[in-house]
Order: sequence, then C-alpha cells, then structure tokens
Amino acid sequence: MSDTNKRLIPIYILLFIYFIISFFISFTTSKLFLYLSPLLLLFISLVTYYITKGFNIRNRNKYTKNQNVIIIIISYCIIYYLSGLVFGFLKSGYSLSISGIISNFIAYFSVVLLKEYIRYRMIFTTKKKTNLILITGLFVLLDIEFNSLFRINSSISGFEYLFKDLVPIIITNITSSYLIYRIGSLPNYIYRGILSGIVLFSPIIPNLNWLVNNLFLLILLIILVFSIDYLVDLEEKRIRKRKIKQGNTLGTYCLFGITVIFVLFVVGIFKYQPIAILSNSMKGSFSKGDAVVVEKIDKDDLSRIKKDDVIYYKYDGRYITHRVIEIEEVNGSYIFYTKGDNNLTNDEWKVHDYMVEGIICFSVKYVGWPSVWLNSLVK
Repeated sequence: MSDTNKRLIPIYILLFIYFIISFFISFTTSKLFLYLSPLLLLFISLVTYYITKGFNIRNRNKYTKNQNVIIIIISYCIIYYLSGLVFGFLKSGYSLSISGIISNFIAYFSVVLLKEYIRYRMIFTTKKKTNLILITGLFVLLDIEFNSLFRINSSISGFEYLFKDLVPIIITNITSSYLIYRIGSLPNYIYRGILSGIVLFSPIIPNLNWLVNNLFLLILLIILVFSIDYLVDLEEKRIRKRKIKQGNTLGTYCLFGITVIFVLFVVGIFKYQPIAILSNSMKGSFSKGDAVVVEKIDKDDLSRIKKDDVIYYKYDGRYITHRVIEIEEVNGSYIFYTKGDNNLTNDEWKVHDYMVEGIICFSVKYVGWPSVWLNSLVK
C-alpha cells in the first residue's frame, strides 16, 4: 500500500463512521442529524485538509477546459430547469421564508459542498483509478436516503426505488468524481451547487418522471466524457488557437440557444407563459407589476378548474386574471363566475369555457413592471 493510500485511511474511517451515524438516525423521526451532519462533515473536511495538505494537489485546472466544461454544465442546468415548460412544474417542498432558506442552506446545501470538498481532496491525492472507484462508491453510500430504502415493500417497490432514487445518486456521483479527476473542483461545485440550489431554493422544480430525469443525468455524463476527452486531446496537441475558438463558438451557441428558449417562453410557445399584471384587482394574491405564470388549458381539461382557482381569460377584448367563485355545468359546457380578490363585488359577466386561456400557477413579484410601463406608454 502506497504512502498516499495509508494517509487516506483515517478519512475513510471517519466517513464510514458518518455513514453509520446517518444510518441509525434514519430509523428515528428526529431532525437532529440535519444540523449535526454539517458539523460532522466540517470536522471531516478539516481532518482531510490536514492529512492531504502535505501532498502535491495535482493541478488539472486548465483555463480553457474549465471554461468549456462550465459552459456545458450551466447550459445543462438551464435546459433541465426549463424542461418544466414541457413536462410541467411542481411546487417546492422546502420553505422559502428567510429562516427556511437559512435552515436549508445549513442543513442541506452546506452538506453537499462539504462532501464535494472531501471528495476533491481525496481524489486529487490519489493516482489509481481503483481508488477513484472506491471513493465514488463511498460517496454513493453517503448520499442514500435510508428513509426511502426502508419503505420498500411497504409504500414503494424495489424497482421504483432502484430507478427513482438509487440510479440518479449513482450517475450524479460518477459525474462528480469524473469532473474532479479529469478537470478539477470548480466545475463540480457548479454542477452540484446549481442542481441542489434548484431543489432547495427555487419555488418550483421540473416535474420529471424517473425515466426523463435519469436520461437527463446520463446524457450530461456522456456529453462531459466526450467533451473532456476532446478538450484534453486538443491540449495534448497544443492547438491553443483552435481550442479558444471552439470555446468561444460553444459559448455563443449556448447563449443563442438560451435566448431563443427564453423568447419562445415569453411569447407563449410552450405550455406555460408569463403574464404581467396590469391592475390591483387581485391585490392580496399578487399586485400590479407582478408577473404570473399561466398554464395553458384546452377544452378537454376544463374539468380541472376548481372553485378558488385563479384563471386567465379573455373578455370583451381584454385579458383578465381573477379567482373562480362558482362553477356551473350546462349541457357539457362550463360557465365560471369570477371575482378579483381586491374587488368589492363579483364580476358582472359570465366566463364561458371558450373564453378561458389557462390557470395561474404562481406569481413572481415586480418582474412585470417593464410590461406595465410599456403598456402605459402605448396607451
């Protein structure tokens, strides 16, 4: 056993102890481990730094490779998030209050970053690929949520757990280890940071089934493997000009693609469309200058509309966003009665099914002010 591997043994032991603690605490309903976990990992990180600081951390952080790989990762994360425009969105299960965000950062986000720091120090002090496999396997174990594992045969099947929970963990950890081993720590921090941030700090997340989610993760891994091999090959041949040109071209294409997707989103090509609020008739739920995201709905889906839903409809040449207070069904058609939350009286008109454009999913404060100002200028 090499001196490097011997020096890493205490880190393996500490991570195994962390794994055992997390395993047994998962049998309880206590939230103690959520706040104990960052402290344990911080201690292990400090020990890892102390043990590995005497070794030469090999520098693979070549600027151009980093630049291209980071562009790929950020583009992937944006496309992953915007996939909700096609597959729909789910409301986040995490609190987004100030205290909730702070709690999520400490209990979850810091754990991700600390784990990746430990992984980075361990991988960069070893040269053997067998150690890379061992380290990746260890971090797969650390990411497993045992609460889901213990629900097999009770509320979920083994097949569902394997592809919904375990496979994404395996693919994500292989991607992280590969990024660190071939490029360095920064692309991996961005990769794990953005994906964790989407789940923890975004009000909505893409509603992807396990198959689509796994395909996203697998496609990213394949793209990274081929891209990094290509970039390394260019570096070995010292074709710097061509490499920089490739990086600039890739960045331009990615930026153009993102811009096109955003424009298509705004003009309403997708299932979801942002709408600016031009009045205060719904003040209390959202106000003038806010923006709402409308889920478009067709006639076959009108039965989904329930009392208290906020709908977006066209009446007398103008678009209105008001709450449903009553629904009538007449000869297979629906008639909706609406009211603005901030209005004293109900709307005088009836909203027929052919007038309904969609259902309001959520609102974002202040984003719609440019549209409000532009509308005022036009008028």
